[in-house]
This record gives sequence, C-alpha cells and structure tokens, in this order.
Amino acid sequence: MFELIFGTMVAASLVATYVTNPFTRLSIIRLPFRIKLDREVHETIDNNARLKVKNNWFWRLFAIYQSGLYILTTRYFHSPASTSKTVDDIIADIHTLRYNPNKLLLISGDHFNGLFVRNLGVFYYPMLDRMIPSHEDDWQRRQAVYLQSVAYALGVFAKSPTLTTTIVSMGPYSATCVNFYAYPSDALYGILYALAALDGKELASPHHYASPREQLDTLPATKRLLHEYMDTLQTLYKGYKDKVLNKETGLIKREVHLSGAKDITRRRSAFYDNVIFWKTTQLAMTLGIIPEDKTYLKDLKKRILDAFWLKDKGYFLEDLSDEGIAYSYYSSDWLIVLSTGFLDPLDPRESNYYRQSVEYIQQQKIDQPFAIKYQQDIRAHRQFLAVRLAVASYGGDAIWSFWGMEYIKVLILLYKQTGDVRYKKAARYHLDKYELKMIENGGFPEVYDANGNLLQTPFYRSIRQTGWVIGFEQARAMYQAVCE
Repeated sequence: MFELIFGTMVAASLVATYVTNPFTRLSIIRLPFRIKLDREVHETIDNNARLKVKNNWFWRLFAIYQSGLYILTTRYFHSPASTSKTVDDIIADIHTLRYNPNKLLLISGDHFNGLFVRNLGVFYYPMLDRMIPSHEDDWQRRQAVYLQSVAYALGVFAKSPTLTTTIVSMGPYSATCVNFYAYPSDALYGILYALAALDGKELASPHHYASPREQLDTLPATKRLLHEYMDTLQTLYKGYKDKVLNKETGLIKREVHLSGAKDITRRRSAFYDNVIFWKTTQLAMTLGIIPEDKTYLKDLKKRILDAFWLKDKGYFLEDLSDEGIAYSYYSSDWLIVLSTGFLDPLDPRESNYYRQSVEYIQQQKIDQPFAIKYQQDIRAHRQFLAVRLAVASYGGDAIWSFWGMEYIKVLILLYKQTGDVRYKKAARYHLDKYELKMIENGGFPEVYDANGNLLQTPFYRSIRQTGWVIGFEQARAMYQAVCE
C-alpha cells in the first residue's frame, strides 16, 4: 500500500511539474500581460490583476523540487542543439526558440524555466540594442517578450512586495516566489533596467558604436506600467535599501548574504553587489521612483572604488569578507562595471581600471583557452552545498559565455580608446573561438569547463541554446563597427 501511495504521489508531482512549465506543449500557464507591437498598432491585454501569489512553504518547496527535476531532466533527456551549420543560422534558431512572445517569459533556456528576475538587467541587457543587425519581425519579438517579462514580474511583486531571485509559475495565473540561494542583490536592478531600456532612458549597449537600425516601440506601454506600478516600485526600493545597505559605512552590509549573478558563492559585501546598488539607485532616480541626488551617487561611487580597487595588484577585490581580503580574491563579475556604466573605458580618467584588470586577466590566463573564467581556481568551499556537490566548478574556473562577451566588449572599447592593436587582436581571437564553439555545440552554451568543453557532470549539463546569444551578437556588431 505504501508503495502504491508513494508511486501515485510521484506520478502526480511529475504531471504537475510538466503542466506548470510554461514551455511544455500541454502547459496550463497563461500569459497575464500580452502586447502586440508594430509600427502603427499597439494591442495590449492586461490580466495582471488575475495573478495570485502562493508563498507558503508547500509551494516554495514544490518550486525547488521542480527546479531540481528540470536540471536532471535536461542533463539526461532533453537539451536540444540547433541542427544548423552556420553561426548566423544557429543564432536564428535560438531567437526562434527563446524570444517567443507567445510564451510566458524570456528565459536562459532548458531547466531555467522560471523568471530569474536579474536576467532582465544582467544577462539580457542587450535585448533592446537598436544597433544590432536584425529584421523587423525579430525586433518586434524581442521588444514584446522583454516587455511582457518585466510586466509579469511587476504583477507578481505587486501582490508580494518582497524581492526574490526567482518567480516560478504554479497555475494558469498563479506563481510562487523563491530565492536561489539568498535575498537578491540584483532583482530590482533587473526590473528597473528593463523599464528604463523600454522607456528609452537606457542605451542597452555600453556605447553608441553605430547608427540605430530600429525604432523603439515600447514607450507608451512602459509609461503605463510605470504609472500603474509606481507605488510597488517605491516599496520594493525602500525594502531593498533597508535590507542591503549599511548606513554607517555607506556600502552593502557584510553580515547579509546576497544572491547576485554569481549566486552560487557565499560572499560578504561583494564588489558586484555594491556596483549593482549604485546602478539600481541611479535607475530609481532616473525613473522618478526616488528624488534625484547626483552628489549621493558620486560619493557612493568613490566609496566603492576606495574599498575595492587593489591599486598594487591592478584589479577589483571580490568581496569584503575576511577571507576575501586576506587572499585578495578576484572574480570576473567585476565586468558588471561596463553594462552599468559605473566605469567608462573611453574616459581617460577611468580607462586605467580596465587596462590594469585586463593585464591581470591575461597574466593569470583567466581568459584562456577563451574568455572568461570566473577565477583561476574553483574555491568550492565558498559555494552553497548543493552547487558544491553537483557542479563545483560552476562558480569557479568554468568559462562563462556572458562574461566572455563583456570581456570582448571591453577589449574593443580599449582598442577604440588607446589604438593599441593588441586589444583588437585579442577581441578577434575570442570571437573566433566562440564562433567555432557555437558550430561545435549547436548553440551558444551557457558555460564551459576550464578546458573549453561543454560543462557537464553527473548532475548538471550546460544549456546549449541559451538566449544569451544576444550578447555575442552585440559584441560582434561592436567589433565590426569599431575594428573593421
């Protein structure tokens, strides 16, 4: 009898997991906020009021169970590769698969079928880059899926105004909010960045590197969202600031663990988290969520640089933990300074931070066999237990394609600023490596092992066709505009 009951429960959970996945054929999930964009007609369906948030322990536990099951499923059964044989055709396949406005969300792919809210501002910040070569239908799809995703996040957090890293669908119009693995440093940043980009207030590129090819069609819908959710955004910002900021030091609290892009690692007042706070505050000012205060931003930036720049070593300290300081830890997520505009590689007063950091990376071979590893070693003891057991190199010496693209963009802009052809040659080298790997793997993999192979362990396999390919397209377009 026990076996029958247990088997029935397992079967029921598998069915529930399948039908609540927004990307399965028989999914029961509905799109609460939908928009159709073209040059003359903007049709919007807004059912965000129907959203329900289920945040008790059972639903959160089920969301974690779902996530683990998806990881194992894609490891052994379903991680499709593109069948195309050229880089451009592979890119087109990924766009068709990932940038689909008829699906609930913009996701990285495969097992990541919940909304990791940070993605909107971190991994997907180039989505609205109007300088990337595209065609009309693709451009409309990119705008729509990006806008629908941030509208969904706003609808959920309006019902549950405490930030989490992830929103997981539970029913046709219901969701639960969970943290992997702690309170997020960058979820609000993802929302505010997306809104600013959709409202034309963020460039969606590190610099104007070419003439815009497209027209932004999202302004009316974005202004509507800002008006409707202004109270929610103000509540979220206040809660975020109270949670993370040490009022005495003016920096991120050392006693609070936060999840950022490198959420697999336990850190205390990481450089990444401090830069993200600076940018989130700037965006909140830009969008009218809090009063503008340029002096505060200037002073905050100086505090961050004073605390983290290791002048004698030529790179940014990873975090302010006792261990991080003692061992002068480095981490490649310092590259967040580029997309946030925290430091400008074309500004002679700031380009030295980039030049010295690149020199350190090259000396330590952190960009080999191609860009870029988080660091030279694994440091597994710093990671959360689940990650340490399943894929310890994930937050260590694995090669991350997103940060690789940011590194290439830095090289391109340093070439533009200095005229030093070594930066240009290095950028070309890494782009060529990625093109070869895209053909080899039938996609744009999320992460590679330290030797440049698709990362996989008995418990994890890298996504092959991740939507992060938009970062590659941006880096390639920048190279063509600046270096050719």
